[in-house]
Amino acid sequence: MGRKRSHEDEVAEHTHESEHEHRSGRTRKLALLLAVAGGIALLVRRNQRRAELDEGVWHEAPTA
Repeated sequence: MGRKRSHEDEVAEHTHESEHEHRSGRTRKLALLLAVAGGIALLVRRNQRRAELDEGVWHEAPTA
């Protein structure tokens, strides 16, 4: 037979679960924020490289 749970066990178990959920939610938000920031950084870099290439091409274009 299993032992009866005391009220203290239930409170301790509930507190532990809620702390874990909060921590994982914070981690998930941080991971999402870092992923979005990384994506934005990649887009900015790509656009800067394209602008540099376009600028170089236009300067080297022959006159008609």
